[in-house]
Order: sequence, then structure tokens, then C-alpha cells
Amino acid sequence: MAGASVKVAVRVRPFNSREIGRNAKCVIQMQGNTTCISNPKQPKDGAKNFTFDYSYWSHTTVITHSLSHTQKTSIL
Repeated sequence: MAGASVKVAVRVRPFNSREIGRNAKCVIQMQGNTTCISNPKQPKDGAKNFTFDYSYWSHTTVITHSLSHTQKTSIL
């Protein structure tokens, strides 16, 4: 397939319950189509940057409190 191209997308998903329970830290940052991954155990190595055709951020959550319960709402 001469001249064919592939589009690549990446998505940072919200933490699952296991990751939340372990107090995991997000090591991904996105700006535009650039994704930056850092290793907090090796900060001297610096972050690695990758560029994709499409980048989707779904990780951030907001905790809201009400009188009866705590509701977790994802921000897309």
C-alpha cells in the first residue's frame, strides 16, 4: 500500500481502584499532541517526549462532597 499512512492516538485513562488504593502518582503529562513520561524513581534520566496524531486526557478527577456521600466525577 504505497502512500498509505497510519494515524496514532493515545489516551491517558483514569486510575483504577487498585491504583487509587496504592496512592499512585500520574507520571504522564500532555500538551497538545505531545505526551511526556517521567520516571520519578530516576529523575536524573529526564522525561521522554512522544508525539502522536491525537492525544486524549481522561485522567483528572474531581472529588465533590455532599451531605450524604462523596461523588467522584471524571473531567474529560
